[in-house]
Amino acid sequence: MLLRDNQVAFLPDGTVSLFWTDTNQVVTPDDLSKLGTISITWNPETDMLRIHHVLIHRGSQVIDLLKDQHFTVLHRETNLERAAIDGRLTATLPIIGLAVGDIVDISGTRTHHDPALGRHHEARLNLLPGTMQTEIDATWNKSIPIQWRVLPGVPAPVTSTSGKIDTLSVSATNLADPHLPKFAPERFRQADAILFSDWHDFAEISAVMAPLYAKASTLKPDGAVAAEATRIAHATADPVAQAEAALALVQEQVRYLFVGLNDGGYVPAAADDTWTRRYGDCKGKTVLLLALLHQLHIDAQPVLVAAGSFGDAIPNFMPAPGLFNHVLVRATIDGRTYWLDGTRMDDRHLADIRTPSFHWGLPIQPEGGALVAMMPPPADKPIRDTSLRLDASAGLDKPVVAHAEVTFRGDAALTIRRQLASLSTEQRDRTLRQVFGKRFDYITPTDVLSRFDASKGEETLVLNGTAALDWTDNALELTGVQMGESVDLSREPGAQADAPYALPYPNAQRFRETIILPDGGRGYTLDPLAFNQTIAAVATHREGRINNGVVELETDTNTLAPEYPASEAAAAQQLLRHQLREHVYLHRPGTGGTS
Repeated sequence: MLLRDNQVAFLPDGTVSLFWTDTNQVVTPDDLSKLGTISITWNPETDMLRIHHVLIHRGSQVIDLLKDQHFTVLHRETNLERAAIDGRLTATLPIIGLAVGDIVDISGTRTHHDPALGRHHEARLNLLPGTMQTEIDATWNKSIPIQWRVLPGVPAPVTSTSGKIDTLSVSATNLADPHLPKFAPERFRQADAILFSDWHDFAEISAVMAPLYAKASTLKPDGAVAAEATRIAHATADPVAQAEAALALVQEQVRYLFVGLNDGGYVPAAADDTWTRRYGDCKGKTVLLLALLHQLHIDAQPVLVAAGSFGDAIPNFMPAPGLFNHVLVRATIDGRTYWLDGTRMDDRHLADIRTPSFHWGLPIQPEGGALVAMMPPPADKPIRDTSLRLDASAGLDKPVVAHAEVTFRGDAALTIRRQLASLSTEQRDRTLRQVFGKRFDYITPTDVLSRFDASKGEETLVLNGTAALDWTDNALELTGVQMGESVDLSREPGAQADAPYALPYPNAQRFRETIILPDGGRGYTLDPLAFNQTIAAVATHREGRINNGVVELETDTNTLAPEYPASEAAAAQQLLRHQLREHVYLHRPGTGGTS
């Protein structure tokens, strides 16, 4: 692919205009299906799209497709199945007569202007490693305070000034892969892009957003939302209970639907309107929750976050509203901070709501807004809690009755609950059998089920069946207490090879196994199981015993930090592989082992 003549112009009224030419390499048989139709999507609320030419280069012949063909504009909500309506249009053009050996040349201009942001500018141009030729020019009037930054993998730009126009140019041939450090946190994995922004700092973004949320959260004095707040206040004087009731109202009575129409990308719908419609996106639900809390005299403000993107890299970027894609509420009651998200479900008790692991949030306020850290402490309860009970009291040659339960807590519980709720009874049964089959392949299920405890926010999967235990060499390997993993933590040498290693966080798991032995457990022995060590910020505790003829085993792991230094990686890799080889066995009478 050849990307050339990419020109970005920042205009004084806040408009960003991108002119681009995209020339594909010689079409191969595999390319025919990919390049046979051109599709370009844009939002007519904020963007204007112009296609200048679509050409086929066939040897010395140049075929102008737009001479005889025309784009068809479709209004298709590409994310409707994700509860999102943004009004985007798609221009599509099937290329008639495209043949192997052709070269397709497309040129167009996309002009963007967001009324909610006023005269401010921001842009991110992503470059593609391996592109044959990349040419980018960005221009702006010197009166516009455009700042720019290049991420790793982008060649050093050339800047120039002609009269009142500043220009930044980047030229690259066969753009190389920057070889980002594997397993590194997100702040070390941003590359191949040029960033532009004229925002002075994050406080300026916060101040621009503040009046939008203040206006939308202002209620009609005699409206339905104000009446709901009065009802809550009459039901309880406890501010925590009031906040719980307001949150339940927003989560349960207003369904989620992203609305990106009529400046909806940044402008929240009025709280009264969201309640009347009974649907809203994160902005609408946040504003409704804010309005209720303010009516109840509870201190609360909206906070912008980046969900599923950028994470801990936000402070490394230049300030830009486009970094954030979600908003929630920070409430303060009796000096304690609570993070309330109207788009979630079943957050029954404020005390159980943990700080979400968004890394950073931007409070929306008229002045002084600054990034705040958003990371929870290590998990205080297992996020996944597994228990297995095997009743072999009738004898090892008899069927072993098995009962297993896997309990999920927090977001994992809510996710699994929603997934199972969307299935039919037959589909749910089949899915649960598949899940348990991967974990306990030696158990033949008789029945499976799931249950949700709304008061605790826990989803529990249950398995009943019979187990076939493998007593090869008169010993049973205890798989539930295995630890470690085989992982390659080595990195290529480079400037960021010493970046820390990221971990799933918070993350805590527990596995408990009970085996009822025949003959009161007489003569059975158990390998030593005690283990208590922290490796690469993950604490592991293991213990086991035979008590009154019952084997009792437990393994706990808890991730203590979201990352650990690269200096620990080599030792961690060795220790994790060593742990993986530590097999533990339950021995039958007279066959060895220690009790």
